[in-house]
Amino acid sequence: MENDVNIPDLPGYITVKEATKILGVSDTRVYFYIEKGRLHAVWAGNNLMIPAEEIAKLKATIQPPGRPRRNTPLWRISSGVNIQFITQITLRGQPNKRALLEEKLEEIRKHKQFLFPGTVARYVVGDDAEPEQVRIILVWRGTVMPDEATRQQELEALRQELADVLDWSTAQYHHGKVFMHT
Repeated sequence: MENDVNIPDLPGYITVKEATKILGVSDTRVYFYIEKGRLHAVWAGNNLMIPAEEIAKLKATIQPPGRPRRNTPLWRISSGVNIQFITQITLRGQPNKRALLEEKLEEIRKHKQFLFPGTVARYVVGDDAEPEQVRIILVWRGTVMPDEATRQQELEALRQELADVLDWSTAQYHHGKVFMHT
């Protein structure tokens, strides 16, 4: 199906493309739901339009991807050479740039950038209590953690990429050995 430039504006209805974003599924999956009767849709010109209330109902029934966890992971203490290390950076976001930060993070994710070789987990966390505060948490596996110079080079590249949305002059760095983890 071709993307039409003139999509009708029908109050209470959304396009298939909008439905994919809301539901977090592909357009093929949305068409499948329509075909199987899980979503009702109407034609408006050359476009299928879906009642917004139908999307809300369906979204409540869709299971998140992956299988649900059956057991909570147990605490573990690393032994021998399998020790993990953590780098935590706490800093302030530039005023009124949180939306831009989230856009840039989505681009980083989409383009698979800043993967920090040797990490087993990477987090960028916004603080609910202090919306301008951001934490970057990197968990490294000791056996494959690169040397300090390589880690600093990777961090510098991230600093450059996010310089317009994060105030790196406020950054506080904390490094440590992980005693216990899941």
